[in-house]
Amino acid sequence: MKVLVAYFSQTGNTEKVAKAIHEESSHTHTADLKRLEDVGPGDLESCDLVFVGSPLHAGNIAGPVKEFLSKVKAGSVKALAGFITHAAPAYPDQDMARYAEPLQAACQENGIQYKGCFGCQGFLTEALHEMIQKSRKMTDEQWAETVQQMTGHPDAHDLEKARAFARSVLP
Repeated sequence: MKVLVAYFSQTGNTEKVAKAIHEESSHTHTADLKRLEDVGPGDLESCDLVFVGSPLHAGNIAGPVKEFLSKVKAGSVKALAGFITHAAPAYPDQDMARYAEPLQAACQENGIQYKGCFGCQGFLTEALHEMIQKSRKMTDEQWAETVQQMTGHPDAHDLEKARAFARSVLP
């Protein structure tokens, strides 16, 4: 089985999760790891399963991931699974389903089997701290607690959960 782990990452959070999924996939399958911008049209045609990774940007998957999904064609890949990194400590399952909707829609439109989506907390780049704090209307004390919760993520436990997700998706 041929697996592709494709991801978009700006801060390294999504890349860490991608590497964990790739590592797990490589144990039993032929697996490639590529930054999304390095994935060419022919890369999908030979894949049985594609994992697609994205950070959340303002509550949505990143624009380059949406653009990538719009180029996925019917018959180009048999199955697709997603993984998303975000700054929140946790999202309820129903919220993660909402964030994964573009992945599901691309699968449905193109007759691709959707295998689910993994969500993982990551550390928010410091350049965005003030903007996010203000948008969430958090006091400095509340924000400090949020930053403390984010610090170190994705950690070893998060990456093991990513590997477990990969195992649950792989045949």
